Amino acid sequence: MTTGLPLEGMRLVDFSQGVAGPYCAMQLAELGAQVIKIEPDEGDWLRSVGHQVRPLESSAHLSLNRNKRSICLNLRHPDGARIAQALVAKSQIVVQNYRVGVLEKFGLGYDQIRQVNPRLVYATILGYGAQGPLASAPATDSVMQAFGGLMSINGDGEVPLRMGNMVSDMVAGTYLSQGVLAALLTLARTGKGQEVTVSLLDALLAFQSAPVAEFLESGVLPKRSGSRHPMISPSGTYKVRDGFVTLVATQQLWKKFCLAIGMPELTDDRRFADNDARLTNRDSLQALITPFFAQRTREEILGLARDHDLVCAPINDYQALTEHEQVQANHLLQSWTHPVLGQARGVRNPVRYGEFDPAWGPPPMLGEHTHEVLRDDLGFADDEIARVRASGAVTIP
Repeated sequence: MTTGLPLEGMRLVDFSQGVAGPYCAMQLAELGAQVIKIEPDEGDWLRSVGHQVRPLESSAHLSLNRNKRSICLNLRHPDGARIAQALVAKSQIVVQNYRVGVLEKFGLGYDQIRQVNPRLVYATILGYGAQGPLASAPATDSVMQAFGGLMSINGDGEVPLRMGNMVSDMVAGTYLSQGVLAALLTLARTGKGQEVTVSLLDALLAFQSAPVAEFLESGVLPKRSGSRHPMISPSGTYKVRDGFVTLVATQQLWKKFCLAIGMPELTDDRRFADNDARLTNRDSLQALITPFFAQRTREEILGLARDHDLVCAPINDYQALTEHEQVQANHLLQSWTHPVLGQARGVRNPVRYGEFDPAWGPPPMLGEHTHEVLRDDLGFADDEIARVRASGAVTIP
């Protein structure tokens, strides 16, 4: 396996905070981009959210900012803005998630920067979009799950539920990294940079392509089906003697399922003749099969699933998941050495490459590389570094 990474030699300036933008920039860093993370004095707000492993360092921040360098800049200070402009002028990629018009105030909008760096790929995360009545509205994943329809199909009964993870952020960050790579391929062919944008709203709609398309074609609003698959019966979460399992039996697996639970006569029941009939009579079917699960252990159900080649899995919490031998075999959970924390664990890039391994380095401490970037990337002399530090344009720990 070779050691060269596809984005080696490319500098990326990451102005983003939170989840979506940093996740995009981290994916590109893992492919070799040299990422400089621009942070205010108080740091990326994600540093202070959730489990704190040390002051201004959360587990969430660690998970989304590997392989980056951090520089503290005050963009409102003229020298701070000029330093940022100088970095962007010498870079190949920018990632940012400010509201529309904010970076333009500091001379860092795309139309401003491309005048001096026409080859730049300028990647932007938006909330609702660049145009429209909500273009300037604040957006987070929680409100986007509500506005973007995801909560309307998630839950069981009357109350819509938010999904436990940050869905629109993670999906938008992934889509944006894909867009940056496509723009870099176009740059190699044409010599021209471009702006690439993804909104949380668009990403979440794309994530729901199948149910949205079904609504557009049928005009029928989907009902919240809880743990049951909205298009397949039998399916859902079943309580067993020592926990829960989830099972999905498609039309191709229906007969196998009936044999596995010792009820082959169900295959001749007209109420359950095909998947549409089983969806119509879902409650009746559930009443028949639920006792079978309740009388058995999780391992007994999983054993039957293996014997009959059924789609079934236990409901794992994170401890069971991370300790499972399949997860261990995938080697996705890895450790790195942090300069202060020592050994820290996280989730690696899930994409496997035949010719290289993605980079795997520690996230930066706040402002850790400010002096280094000014000196090595911008060529500042010591007296100039001292001047901008004294002026408040930069913060050096």
